[in-house]
Amino acid sequence: MSDIFTEVDEGVRQEKLASWWTRWRPFIYGAVAVLVGSVAINEFIVKPQTTAARAARALELETAVKALEDGQYEEAEAAFKAIVDGGSKLAPLAAHYLARTQLEGRGDAVAAADTLAAIGGTEGGPYERLALLKSAYFRADTLSMSELEVTLGALVTEDTALGALARELIAAKAYADGDIARARTEYSRLKFDAAAPEGVVQRAEIALDAIPLPPETAPETTTPETTAPDTAPAEEPQETGQ
Repeated sequence: MSDIFTEVDEGVRQEKLASWWTRWRPFIYGAVAVLVGSVAINEFIVKPQTTAARAARALELETAVKALEDGQYEEAEAAFKAIVDGGSKLAPLAAHYLARTQLEGRGDAVAAADTLAAIGGTEGGPYERLALLKSAYFRADTLSMSELEVTLGALVTEDTALGALARELIAAKAYADGDIARARTEYSRLKFDAAAPEGVVQRAEIALDAIPLPPETAPETTTPETTAPDTAPAEEPQETGQ
């Protein structure tokens, strides 16, 4: 009898499974078709298009760099600007070339600084952070010390090569402003900065040798009190009875 009940239960399960499959089969087929279609579209349409677009942008950058090297500044500037405005991953790199083109081709340091400042920032990658530092170098002469520190922001406190370069700029600005004490302090720190490149350390040593020590406050000189000469009367000679 137990075998009969087992067969009955098995038959019921098979009927339920067949009923479930009949009900949901179209949806399962549809989901599989969508999955296969998505993979196919990505592999045979989207991915080749993305690769082609990336190759095209790289070719545009290469062509612009070639124009810059050949001295065709107008063509290079237009090409670099188009890449920057496109906002692709090559835009930060193209912005550095654009700033160089504006500086070399037109001698426009203000435009170069504006181009770099537009993409510069401490929250971005290496190209963005380098752009921030370069824009600060362009504007250092026109900014006050406080404005320069605000421009550089957290870059000054970074234990990186770019951070050391930012601190070197602060030291140079202090010296230009006549703040000899701070200039020597900043260069002394750079001399022993583990994150500073070798060139920065060498320039710090040269600066410390060249910058004179700040004048020390001369100690107050007091005129020593003159002691009155001994005016005690001389002992009178005693009379003798002779």
